[in-house]
Amino acid sequence: VNTVPENTSLVISPDAGSNDYEQHKQLKEKGIEVVVLDHHECDEESKDAIIVNSQLSPDYPNKQLSGVGISYKLLQAFDDKLGLNHADYYLDLVAIGNIADSQDMRSLETRYYVNKGLENIQNKLLKALFDKQSYSTKGKINITSTSFYINPLINACIRVGTMEEKEQMMRAFLESDETVYYKKKDIHEPIEINTARMLTNIKARQGRVRDKGVSLIEEKIQDKNLLDNKLLIVNVSQILDKNLTGLVANSLKDKYKRGTLLVRYDEEKAALTGSIRGYDKGELKDLKTFLLDTGKFEFVEGHANAAGLKIKPQNLIEANIIINDKLKNVKNDGSHDVDFIFTPKQLKGKFIKDISKHQDIWGYQAEEPLIVVEGIQVNTSEIYLNGKTSKTIKFINNKIEYIKFFSNEEEWEEIRNNGERIEINVAGKCSVNEYQGKITPQIVIEDYEVTKSLEKEFVF
Repeated sequence: VNTVPENTSLVISPDAGSNDYEQHKQLKEKGIEVVVLDHHECDEESKDAIIVNSQLSPDYPNKQLSGVGISYKLLQAFDDKLGLNHADYYLDLVAIGNIADSQDMRSLETRYYVNKGLENIQNKLLKALFDKQSYSTKGKINITSTSFYINPLINACIRVGTMEEKEQMMRAFLESDETVYYKKKDIHEPIEINTARMLTNIKARQGRVRDKGVSLIEEKIQDKNLLDNKLLIVNVSQILDKNLTGLVANSLKDKYKRGTLLVRYDEEKAALTGSIRGYDKGELKDLKTFLLDTGKFEFVEGHANAAGLKIKPQNLIEANIIINDKLKNVKNDGSHDVDFIFTPKQLKGKFIKDISKHQDIWGYQAEEPLIVVEGIQVNTSEIYLNGKTSKTIKFINNKIEYIKFFSNEEEWEEIRNNGERIEINVAGKCSVNEYQGKITPQIVIEDYEVTKSLEKEFVF
């Protein structure tokens, strides 16, 4: 409230603010109108602000439209009121925002806006980002490529960028016509080109900070035996940048396949605050409600499996006891929900190619099929490690290429140390590698287990 300039008559709050009742009241008392454009759950509608929130409307069926989607609805209302047709120009931003906020892509309205937005990228910065990332995306613009190669760049700037970098990104999104000096080539270039390069650099910077924090957290997890608990709860005070809490919680819940809470002590609030990320592929589908039902948290606000929290330190111990008791029959065994199980002989290249053809369909809650291939036999001398910086493990079986990205020499050596010939089970997703006109069916490995060592097979 104190940051709102005195001569302001209207505050518009996109993607936030439904629960900020006290701030609404303070602004209203100053004669400032407030319009909230939000999609987060809240208990009741504010009496001191105009709340446009799909979650509060019994008549609006689509609850899977993010804050950017609600903002788009406001633009549509302006168009309707003023007899204009400008709102659809911003559908590319609507698409990017809904993907970034993990909205359910089974929602037909949300999926429509995402499809239409990705079909026609208009924003200059988005065009520059897709061009910058064209090698990684293989020139494809869909939900998956956007999730992995575009949105993380924007997110990195928001989390760890300086204020100057954030302002430049915003000006680029607003399609400023300015140029920015690029020292390395001693030229002035369009702001969107400069910003695309800047964001890739920020992402690399974020990665270094994140990796250092994750390493310390994983040491703490082992030292304190935190995996003995049903939910992974870690106090990350002094070991993780505050702006990376949600990002790292997301990575840890995927790695350890369980709901994760990262907290830090806030001296001003005399409480622990932090982020939760639910592992929605397990039995617990709504971590937010589950935590609130313990009665120990002061608040858990946000989405069902991605929210902020506040709790008194003494209450966290009691909450953990309740959590372990409620989840005592839930196994954290690292298992996967899979769509298909094959033997190596059953898996055909045509099946992989057919699944891969539908890559533009996959999105949150409409996930790409996960398949398991059981009993693959391979000589460990034929398991290769490629790449100079980003290492990739690869082997071929029955004319199908099995490939694991983001590996390292330690992992490769560990596999090879199982003997000269091994049997391995693989869980992965279907892909194809196109090179010089040749199409090779691939399984991109997500997880694997070496089941036994075998005698080496020699082929004459």
